[in-house]
Amino acid sequence: MELLEWMSRLGHDRITAVQDSPSGLRAWIAIHQPRFGRAYGGVRIWHYRNETEAAIDALRLSHAMTTKCVLAGVEAGGARTVVLADSIVDRKKAMQALGCHIEAMGGMYRAGPDIGFRPEDQVEVGTTTQWLAQKGGCKAQPFGHATAEGAEWAIRSALLHAGLGDLAEATVSIQGMGAVGKPLVERLLLAGAKVIAADLDPIINEWAKQKGVEVKDPAEVLFAEADVVVPAALGGVLHDLSIPKLRCKIVAPVANNALANPEHANLLAEHNILYVPDFVMNSGALIQGAGYDATGEVDWSSEIRHIGETVSRVLEASRRDGVTSLQAAEDMAQKILTAEAEAKDEDDVEGSEGIKGVPVSNR
Repeated sequence: MELLEWMSRLGHDRITAVQDSPSGLRAWIAIHQPRFGRAYGGVRIWHYRNETEAAIDALRLSHAMTTKCVLAGVEAGGARTVVLADSIVDRKKAMQALGCHIEAMGGMYRAGPDIGFRPEDQVEVGTTTQWLAQKGGCKAQPFGHATAEGAEWAIRSALLHAGLGDLAEATVSIQGMGAVGKPLVERLLLAGAKVIAADLDPIINEWAKQKGVEVKDPAEVLFAEADVVVPAALGGVLHDLSIPKLRCKIVAPVANNALANPEHANLLAEHNILYVPDFVMNSGALIQGAGYDATGEVDWSSEIRHIGETVSRVLEASRRDGVTSLQAAEDMAQKILTAEAEAKDEDDVEGSEGIKGVPVSNR
């Protein structure tokens, strides 16, 4: 019953249980909305305590993905696959089996990478489905770099909104230097920012030191004195205990679900910390992947730069309406979805085929 309550609360279209006993594959594929007939979302392979926890994660992430699509100008809905990592016994065959399930959905679900999804996993999934973002030989920049590119523009806009000037004058603290955090470090250094960072990998930390980054202990970097803090590892790091310890003016996460729950946006506001919603901040990979999927073109830097403009609109709406930035972003997305639904209803009455459009509407 708990899953049905979550589905009802978040407005999901469906969630599918996936299992392949020989390989040990156990997964959930959640489709929040097949908007314009398609839904984008990554494959997350993670250590979950049980099936219910994994399913709820898929529901939350796919719901956020719809909002991300709407605000990024991508004419699609949100989806997400979560795989229970501890159940896998043959990873290669498990990924091939997952690809078969994605293929059986007929293109409604377009999959991409997420936490725990390795390059070799993408290869194996791609052997059994055509519905994989940037599959095979694509010359576009890696997804992590696309996300970092958008994150830079988001940070620039947040700094301006907060009256903190240019990125070259800012101090940015980054928790995690993985697929997104590492290229973001490089971009920020190139822009002249002072960068503080930490990672669990000592090799990455040594690389950062050589670049001029102030490397801190992973347990301390979130609480460094900085203009901007960027959670770039796991979600759920902003909660009742961590938020009062923050010593920054802006929190701009690239990690999904950085807030332990939505109410923590209010706690950030109470501490006078500006929050950039993660689903706005980290949409660069979505814009690039959807654009490539639709057109085969690989350069989407112009569209990714629009993320900064979206951040400005969200933060201004938050200030104008007296709501958190999270609520402002969700309200903006819901207005667009409501308008689409009303337009579709009118088209249905007139006997038309409904709304059509290119997958990236701001191109």
